Amino acid sequence: MKLFLKFVLGLVLALGLVGCDKKKPARSVDFSRIQYKGISPMGYFANNAAGMDTPALKRTVNLSYLVSPGDTLNVIILEFESDVYAMDYYTNSGRFQGITPILRGDYLEQSIRSDSRVFIFHHDSFRRYERSDLEAYVRSFPDYRGGFPQEFLSLPFEYRVPGRTSVQTRYFMGVKAHFPVLVQSYRSASLQWNVARSWDLVDESRFSIWAAQLTEVNPVGVERESDVIYFDAGNNGNGMAKRLAGGRIAVVWGYLSWTDLLKVFNQACDRIYEARF
Repeated sequence: MKLFLKFVLGLVLALGLVGCDKKKPARSVDFSRIQYKGISPMGYFANNAAGMDTPALKRTVNLSYLVSPGDTLNVIILEFESDVYAMDYYTNSGRFQGITPILRGDYLEQSIRSDSRVFIFHHDSFRRYERSDLEAYVRSFPDYRGGFPQEFLSLPFEYRVPGRTSVQTRYFMGVKAHFPVLVQSYRSASLQWNVARSWDLVDESRFSIWAAQLTEVNPVGVERESDVIYFDAGNNGNGMAKRLAGGRIAVVWGYLSWTDLLKVFNQACDRIYEARF
């Protein structure tokens, strides 16, 4: 009876997840109407990203605003297939420094990531552009949603290491990634571990292809479960991975005994499984 109820619960959640993950189509943007502090663009042009080597980049859009005589604000917008790829490029490309302006020749560059877009602002180095004005410009776009993707909320909160949050789309656990993942690091006293989840739902075949690249091991002191991958995380670390009912992937690894790792793994699986996003 318990197995039947668990199966039914898993089926219901899987159907619910499919419904939740169907995001509304993004509204089209009329760039000629996007103003900076009440100023319309002098012009704009969009380029299809075909042939570019940036993963999941759909197109780039260039706009120019004549703020005052001799003062032009140039805006480059990189549009990605989804939030996770925009965040991956923004945090891992090495091109950006968050809220810190970067001097590039005679120009200052400022950048902001929002949803599936990365905004790059160029202006003369001797001109002052308030960050709040640039943020207001970004918020004027349809369907604006700032901050970290809500999917990060499903990862455990206790013992999080500030600033140790990342997105990985090309490689994960040192092998080729076949699905984007969100990663958070944790520390409690001398113990360190990491928790990751897939960005969206992953089919069994993609999970199996990724897991086959790992070095599986036999856990010590815990009962082995058939649907869990136990692997060598490198540098004497232990790891566990599982495709949950509904299709989300949960992975935990770190410098913990198998017994301690199992406790963290079960907690992470429960949170990721039950999360709305």
